[in-house]
Amino acid sequence: MANQSQTIKTYLIEALERLLQKESFDEISITELTKVAGISRMTFYRHYQNINDILVEAMQDLVTGLTAQLDFKTIVQHEGLVFMMQYLRSHTDFIKILVRAQQQDMLRENIARVLADMTAHKKHLKNLSAREMSYYVRYHSTGLTSVVIDWVTKKQPETAEELATFLEKIGEGGSSN
Repeated sequence: MANQSQTIKTYLIEALERLLQKESFDEISITELTKVAGISRMTFYRHYQNINDILVEAMQDLVTGLTAQLDFKTIVQHEGLVFMMQYLRSHTDFIKILVRAQQQDMLRENIARVLADMTAHKKHLKNLSAREMSYYVRYHSTGLTSVVIDWVTKKQPETAEELATFLEKIGEGGSSN
């Protein structure tokens, strides 16, 4: 059943990607999406309540896949940033779908979750209050999301390593762990 659910999600994401090339996210109906995906409306509703649910689930899968491979307590910041950039590069098509669907906030919120986990172990941030840490994460996740979107939509002119090095230069990574 899990494979069937994954296959249905894949068909829907691919159909959504095709439809977003010719119309806005808000204009896409479930009827149109299911027709392009080659599944029934009943099948769609067995798995999702609305089209946004597909993006939410796919975003959760992306974050789960990323965080499952990172040990936030022991990872060196540079390695973590390089890995994150490589991982995001491997999900370029999905990020482009989020951008076309005007769901950058979903990307930013999830990048914020990952950054919160990554930065929780930085010694130089231990003295921040919960509110200050929230501001820190929001500030960095907003900038990082903008950089990632620009990088992805411009076909990644820099390597993941170059981008991670740049992010460290501007303070995203920092050498303090």
